[in-house]
Amino acid sequence: MNKGYLIGHVTVKDPDAYAEYAQAAAEAMQPFAPKIIAWSGQYENLEGESHQRHVVFEFASFDEAKRFYESPAYQAAKALRAGAATGTFVLVEGGNV
Repeated sequence: MNKGYLIGHVTVKDPDAYAEYAQAAAEAMQPFAPKIIAWSGQYENLEGESHQRHVVFEFASFDEAKRFYESPAYQAAKALRAGAATGTFVLVEGGNV
């Protein structure tokens, strides 16, 4: 089974409100136990819209990543992000290499 990846690119507008979201999102993520592949750090925007922060989480499968994103706990956390940040979130299925 191929892994699933949740990739987020975020620009924070309200750091205090975003911190609340980050805490709630981390708690919502615990039952899914994703592996952190990338978490901010150095980056270079090569094309397209630029954001301040970038994250990549690896889940056991695409379906598991989607279950996390659609979970009631994460949807409640996501509501805290509204107005605190803008960004793009994508689910990607890993391929067989």
